[in-house]
Amino acid sequence: MDNFQKDKEALSWLTRAWDDYAGNLPLLLPALLFQAALASGTFYLISRFRSLLPAMPYMLFVLTPVSTGANLLYIKIARGSGARFTDLFSAFPVYHRAVAVSIVLGFVTMGGALLLIVPGVVLYLAYCFSEYAVVDRRTGIKESFALSAAITEGWKSRLLVLFSLIVLINVFVPDIYLVTGPLKTPSASLDLKPWTVAAAALKTLVFLPWLCLAMARAYNFLLLPPGPEPAPEETPVD
Repeated sequence: MDNFQKDKEALSWLTRAWDDYAGNLPLLLPALLFQAALASGTFYLISRFRSLLPAMPYMLFVLTPVSTGANLLYIKIARGSGARFTDLFSAFPVYHRAVAVSIVLGFVTMGGALLLIVPGVVLYLAYCFSEYAVVDRRTGIKESFALSAAITEGWKSRLLVLFSLIVLINVFVPDIYLVTGPLKTPSASLDLKPWTVAAAALKTLVFLPWLCLAMARAYNFLLLPPGPEPAPEETPVD
């Protein structure tokens, strides 16, 4: 596949993902609201104890498996293969592997970013589908990273576009939850201005799930074996 065809395919991930989003909103909306409700637990723990320590186990052992399981929900929607609300909990049967893959991916990305931003991004793009593989293929930790590295080869620049959009939305679109102050004694507060609430709702319920579906589209496409090369045309003999 040449570069033009790759660019065309990558663009289709976004357009088809929007169709996936619009066609599956009755399933997606309760799943997204459930995840948002779980995420608010982090804010409550920080606000209640004025410390990140009580929130960290909650984020690691509750939010991480559910967010990893959400990948399977998006994958099944993109495949049209009977996605269900309970897919959110699909990481719990492989709980230790799912958590371990998420932790290793975080440390690998962070380690690359500490060297320079670019190595961190490149490493993340190589291994970004490890969290997908562990819930979809039930692969082991090493196999999850190996599969992701294999299927993303030659596609990192196209995946970078999706990754950049996700980062930009997370950075520039505000949340209603604000955590400020030093890491040892942070303070949590709510920002309920109409603009903030509207922006946070669009971010959580529209833009991020759409981009997650685009990533699922990319994962499903890259899993497919490459098609056969077209046979060369025979030169007629006079």
